[in-house]
Order: sequence, then C-alpha cells, then structure tokens
Amino acid sequence: MNRSYVTYLSPHELEVQYERLTLKDDFIFGKVMQEPSNCVEMLQRLTGNVIGNNISINNQKAIKVAVDGKAVRYDVYVEDEVTGLYDAEMQQNDNRAVLPKRSRFYQGLMDLNNLEIGDEYSELLDSYVIFICTFDPFDKGLCCYKFENICKGVGDLEDIYLGDGRKILIYNTKGIVRNIDKNTENFLKYIETGEICDDYTEGLERSVSKARCNKEWRVEYMKTFCHDADVRREGKEIGRRETLVEMVCPKLRKGKSAEVISTELDIDINIINHLCNIASSFAPNYDEDKILDKYLAEYFD
Repeated sequence: MNRSYVTYLSPHELEVQYERLTLKDDFIFGKVMQEPSNCVEMLQRLTGNVIGNNISINNQKAIKVAVDGKAVRYDVYVEDEVTGLYDAEMQQNDNRAVLPKRSRFYQGLMDLNNLEIGDEYSELLDSYVIFICTFDPFDKGLCCYKFENICKGVGDLEDIYLGDGRKILIYNTKGIVRNIDKNTENFLKYIETGEICDDYTEGLERSVSKARCNKEWRVEYMKTFCHDADVRREGKEIGRRETLVEMVCPKLRKGKSAEVISTELDIDINIINHLCNIASSFAPNYDEDKILDKYLAEYFD
C-alpha cells in the first residue's frame, strides 16, 4: 500500500519548530559546524589540540564498511592529517546506557575507514570520539569525562597508558565540577543556555541565526524530520505485529479458535481473524518467522 509520511506535526508547526532550533539540535549543529572556523575552534576547545589548516570536514558523514554491516552517520567528522580523526556528536536524548559501546563502534569504523590495504598500523591516526551531552551520563557532576586505554597500576606501580591513540571525550553541559578551561566552559554554557560569553560564542549565535534563515536547510530539516517520524512509526508497527504473532501462534498450536483467542487476548476479532487466515497456510506447526514475514509483507507492499 502507498503510505504518506507521518510527521505528528503540521507543516506550520515544523516551520515554527525550525525557527526555534538552537545548537543543541544535531541538525543545526551539523550545519553550523560546516563553517571551518566554527568547527576548528570547537575541536581546539574540546580537545586542546591545535588543528591544522589542511583538514577535511564531512558533516553528517555516513560510514559503512561491510555491505551488510551497520552504518553510522556522524554529526561532524573531521580528518586532520597532523592531529587525527574527529567525530563530534550532539546528544540530547538521554541514552547513556548505549554511549560506551556506541563510542567503541564509532571509533572502530573510523579506524577501518582510515587504514587502506597495504598501510602499516603505525599509520593509523589518533582518533577522538566526542559526545556533547545535555545531561550528565555518569551522574558525577563532571563537565568532561575523558577516557583512554590504560593498565591500572598495582601497589607502587603507576598506571600504564596503552598509547593506541584512541580517546573518548564525553562533555556534560550541566556539569558543576569545572575540570575544563574557561573557553570550553563558555562553549558548553552557550549550548546549555544560549548565553554569549565571548567572541566565539557570539559568532556561533550569528551562524545559528543564519542557519534558521536558510530555506534549503529548512526544507531539508522538514524532510528529515518526516522521514525519521515515518521510520519510528514503521518500527512501532513492526514491533506490534511481531508481538501479536508471538501471542497468537502458541494458541493456534493448541487448537484454539479465533474467537477464543480474541477473548483471551482482548484484541478485536477482525484483527485476530486476519492473522489466523495468514497463519492457516503454515498449520499445524505455525512457523512464527514465516507467518511474520507474510504478515509484514502486506504492510510494506
């Protein structure tokens, strides 16, 4: 069947929403950091590195190594031949549970993308995965959580750094323990409150205002929002149908009728009848995977 996008917002509401976006939004973040001066200064503040002039900025860069492998789309991806590879992500959704392994996956893909056949391991550039979170992912109050691979010392032995060049920096805009310098603090404060604290954040505010006025970006945002909403809707529908198959099939194996199943599950008889008709082709074993495939096929037809 032909399905229209489900946006949950009217076009006018999307227009209003776009005009209110700040640097916290990953879409605006990616657009603003297309400007080299904005991007370079951000990375210098967040890493302490001096970023070179010969850099490549690929915002919303997608990387997929294997044909059937999982791909990622980086908010801001920068290659600097001198100091390393950088991925900067704006993170508003509190998904702290997946941040550690997400950062591991992102860093692994950066390495695979960077090292070509015949290259030596020594040619791997240092890599930085940076999350700018509008929540505290570890509830310790730090403005910045820095991670490197180290061997913890025992007794009188000091910690030993592995020296593999991988660094993960997770910033917390709501931090109260100021383990960062003033420039970085100003940047995080601007993200959190919109307060202009120095020349750099003043320039960022101008860039954000300019982005809000860009008609092409406005249309792109609306299309992206609609697409993401549609994906979420489809994901919920897939989950609903999968759950229904898992509940109905065991009852069919016991020989229960559609009427009995409908009563026991408190689900509309028309829905149960339809699923039972699909499942009848797979009696008496009622292979759930095959039934689900057929059930979903009509949805995506």
